[in-house]
Amino acid sequence: MRPYALATALILLATSALAQFPPPGVYACVDAGGVSLGELTLFVAGDYSFKDATGNSASGQVASAGSDINPLSGPLRDMELRGVFGTDDTGRTVFKLTGPAGRDVTCS
Repeated sequence: MRPYALATALILLATSALAQFPPPGVYACVDAGGVSLGELTLFVAGDYSFKDATGNSASGQVASAGSDINPLSGPLRDMELRGVFGTDDTGRTVFKLTGPAGRDVTCS
């Protein structure tokens, strides 16, 4: 009975850890005034691509701990953006990022 309980506990821990990484997808990013900054495409394992409002595209990688997002490389790091994400009951994910001088960016 004990090995079964241990295996179940490990599966539950692994499942909850996986659920904390932001879901892959395409997210439109705007500043606090609603001005389009570009499009964030998030892939599995933290890889992402960001296409700015002028159409220039670059890629990078983000790390996630719980709901915190920390860009390790690429344009989000260059813009010094970091923040949090959340997914509601309908599966809609929103990223709230903050940069230098209180620059607020929302990607959804």
